[in-house]
Amino acid sequence: MELVQGETLQRRIGRGAISLDEALPIAKQIADALNAAHERGVIYRELKPGNIMLSPDGKVKVLDFGLAKSREEQLSNLSHSPTFVSAASATGMILGTAA
Repeated sequence: MELVQGETLQRRIGRGAISLDEALPIAKQIADALNAAHERGVIYRELKPGNIMLSPDGKVKVLDFGLAKSREEQLSNLSHSPTFVSAASATGMILGTAA
């Protein structure tokens, strides 16, 4: 597992307002990360400031893919995986940070 140095976006927001010049690169990197996951068939389902890490060199990392889900058409490829749990999400089931 990679050690990511820095602070979470939640902590950064807690220090005060983020200027547009600072916010735009952060938002772009978050969108790029989500796009990269989606291109690989991964649906990220817990996007929140506490799961975004801002490194001192300006890189943004999306953390905690514990609730991520594979697209339905790819589930058949995972059916023999020892860690695959098909009941991990069902309609009406609340997962992640409820607040």
